[in-house]
Amino acid sequence: MDLDLLTQVVDELAAVLPGARVDRVVPGKDIGLYLVLHKRNKNLVLLLSPDRSLPRIHLVARRPSGIGAPAGFVLSLRKHLTGSRLQHIGIVDNDRVVEMGFSRDGITYALIFELTGSGANLLLTDGARTILSVHRPAPPGDRVRRTLLPGLAYSPPERTLHAGFRSGLARREMPRQGGEGSTPVNSAAEAWYERTAAEQAVSSLRRQLASAVRKASARTERRRAAVALDIAAAEQGEDLRAAGELLLANKHRIEKGQEHAELPGFDGKAVTITLDPSRSPVENAERYFRRYKKAKAGLAILRERHAETLGEVAFLDAVQEDLMAASGREDLLAVRSQLIQRGYISDPAGKAAGRVAAAPPYRAIEHEGWKIVVGKSAAGNDHITTKLARPDDLWLHAEGMPGSHVLVRNPGKRDVPESVLRKAASLAAYYSKGRNSSKVAVAYTSAKFVKKPRGAAPGTVTLAERRTLMAVPAPD
Repeated sequence: MDLDLLTQVVDELAAVLPGARVDRVVPGKDIGLYLVLHKRNKNLVLLLSPDRSLPRIHLVARRPSGIGAPAGFVLSLRKHLTGSRLQHIGIVDNDRVVEMGFSRDGITYALIFELTGSGANLLLTDGARTILSVHRPAPPGDRVRRTLLPGLAYSPPERTLHAGFRSGLARREMPRQGGEGSTPVNSAAEAWYERTAAEQAVSSLRRQLASAVRKASARTERRRAAVALDIAAAEQGEDLRAAGELLLANKHRIEKGQEHAELPGFDGKAVTITLDPSRSPVENAERYFRRYKKAKAGLAILRERHAETLGEVAFLDAVQEDLMAASGREDLLAVRSQLIQRGYISDPAGKAAGRVAAAPPYRAIEHEGWKIVVGKSAAGNDHITTKLARPDDLWLHAEGMPGSHVLVRNPGKRDVPESVLRKAASLAAYYSKGRNSSKVAVAYTSAKFVKKPRGAAPGTVTLAERRTLMAVPAPD
């Protein structure tokens, strides 16, 4: 809050709050708190949020509910301010510092809200300016300009300059309402900060998810590369088998005690085979066969692991596309749920924020009387392919890249017109990683030929049959 806006807000508060009784002190869902005040049969709720990115003070329309155990500062306010009456509220020294005076049973208190710099803070003092409680205590230290601890005398912060800085809200034309007791600037501030806080929360969630996907992708790629190297090593098992067969075929040429044997290979070229001198030629051959069997068994496991890793790579690519396409909080929560379900991020509290959003995981459009369904995420792709699709529906997807599954519903089992096929293909191209290309190869087939392998990542399928056409990416 800049000084201009803060002054307008506090001027309105100074006109309506004096004389109000403090009924409750409620901790907010973030680091802020609410003072629930009562005056002339009317409840007024004042938000004080020392959030360093959006410090603010203004009335709010909704009565807050408790969010659990309050912190020590809130408990201190409850102890000293509950039942008191607000005597005055104003700006201190023409700076972004608000002071609220309270009294109860002849005892006075001051609740001071500093919105200056990056150190927004709340303090409670007695009438002699001795600090009783601090929201963010500041113990002595090399980088501490002011020590703020209970028992110390309060000193205000150094005055800051505000020239050239005006908040987005202050730049806008304020809504004005007539009528006694109206608080139009507070109402405008509440609406603007709610919207801005929501936008910041969405941006923060998007950054967190993007970071989680980047880290998971890097780990998965390292794992894929390591497994590929193991496979390359294990594939040398055929050389072990060939060595064993050569030893048996040439055992009459080898004597026990040799460390190497140079033998003619099956292709006529000389082959040097390392031997255990303590073993006979047959025992050396059996040793090579045992190593071959072990490598062969390990190779099957490694190839299975490699296929799983490739599935995870494809899943994370799809999630990255979902993140880029996510238009709001609900879409991001759906992505977050997918990452939680696959174990890429944790949700120890098991909160509802980790659950899939209630909104449909797909979009549907009508084209020439045909219904076309487009997945909005990997989970949405899974839903339309495994839940919605019927055998005669037409299924489409951009070839070789992450993107949406597209379904043309065909309950009448008719031939899909060329124009509808082209429209669906353009949607599959647009809602894919190739949306910025001039043309994208799109695979299409009947839904009955689309299967999801057991245990595969969301959105992963195999096609028993397919055809391909080139499509120009185009939105709805």
